Amino acid sequence: MFTELRIRNFRLFEDLTIKGLRRINLFVGKTNSGKSAAVEAVALVAVPHGGLQLQLNLTRGMRAPTNEYLFEGHLRSFFRDLDASKKMEVTAKHSEFGIRKYKASIVQSPDASVLADRSTTESIGKLPSLVALSVRLEEHGRYLQYQMSLDNERLVLAKHKESKPPPHPLSLEYVPADLKLGEPVFDRLSELREEKRTKVILDVLRRIEPKLTDLPVVLTKHGVSNLYCDIGISKLVPLGLMGQGLARVLRLVLMMESGRQGDITVIDEIENGLYHESQFDVWRALSEAAHRYDKQVFATTHSYECIRSASDAIDRNDLAIHRLEVDDDRTTRCVTLGPEAVEGAISNGFEIR
Repeated sequence: MFTELRIRNFRLFEDLTIKGLRRINLFVGKTNSGKSAAVEAVALVAVPHGGLQLQLNLTRGMRAPTNEYLFEGHLRSFFRDLDASKKMEVTAKHSEFGIRKYKASIVQSPDASVLADRSTTESIGKLPSLVALSVRLEEHGRYLQYQMSLDNERLVLAKHKESKPPPHPLSLEYVPADLKLGEPVFDRLSELREEKRTKVILDVLRRIEPKLTDLPVVLTKHGVSNLYCDIGISKLVPLGLMGQGLARVLRLVLMMESGRQGDITVIDEIENGLYHESQFDVWRALSEAAHRYDKQVFATTHSYECIRSASDAIDRNDLAIHRLEVDDDRTTRCVTLGPEAVEGAISNGFEIR
């Protein structure tokens, strides 16, 4: 698991250190204090390639880059004040792998020779893109270096160098604030049905919707697949009509029950769509799955009820609440509340959002 994080020149952060990371980490703070940016930094140092950078921007509502100008705008958005003169860097301490560093900078006229796409190793020579994001991941002498560029509206990952062996692979599950259910969710639900591992999921969903008689099923009509629920009436009901909360809980539980050991799980605005009375059950399910599969969770919230539910549902030694504060000079600092501080703050009604 990650135990400490330092973020430099990323989004609104000039230099931020976050200590005391635990199995479940909840980031709180005022609007625009950097909660989402903090968990994005976790995602990048965990899985630094594969187009994740652009995915993070798309979930924030930015347009997909269809030309060089939009692409450069995407790249600059990762740097503080859109100034790429300084390198972006995320350093994480891992309990098993030690120090892990993600470094990124914008370069002009990129040059690479091998695609980092699993489907091909075709030589591409010089990339036609005018700019690229140069990324290097370092871990105790191991390294991976590549460039991300744009070629006729197609994202190109061009690998430059890699040590033998490369840095330890980490797996990431990222759930944005604006949740969309799609084929990956359908596939995972089908896999868990096949493996007869659906009882836990159904139990959690029934805490949110007691009328549910079985897990949602995937049905295809007119070439379009959707999830449908059985709530005991004459017809199945589309999941979309059951409310955002049920869909979000399904996505979260499916993610945690995937069974992949050691996942880094990032959830932005975890309370979205969840009625406050259901949040305890969601936190309890996430906590149990995190232990079962040795996962580490990073989530954001602006809801006091969500913080209280997390404190009530999660073992006190597993939970850390990280409050981000921005000073008048735009310097961000992190105040980490351990088990005793969280319990005391909630008991005494202190504002900790």
